[in-house]
Amino acid sequence: MDLIKPLNKKVSMFASNDELYDELTNEEIITIKLAKLDEFANDLYRSTQSNYHAELFPADQSWFKIKEILKELNNLNN
Repeated sequence: MDLIKPLNKKVSMFASNDELYDELTNEEIITIKLAKLDEFANDLYRSTQSNYHAELFPADQSWFKIKEILKELNNLNN
């Protein structure tokens, strides 16, 4: 039984960015990047809810990761 459902069976959930671009279509990469974007948005939200979460998920790191993913998604969309 899989505890975490993979977004794509072509690559590991721990695949590097290079592996994603080598193995997947732009549409498949966008799906994975949107899932990552959601994860970092949740981290950013949690960092505002308590000091414990702020230490685990520093807001500035989540924000910069979100901006990086948005830039990448924009490039994929062109």
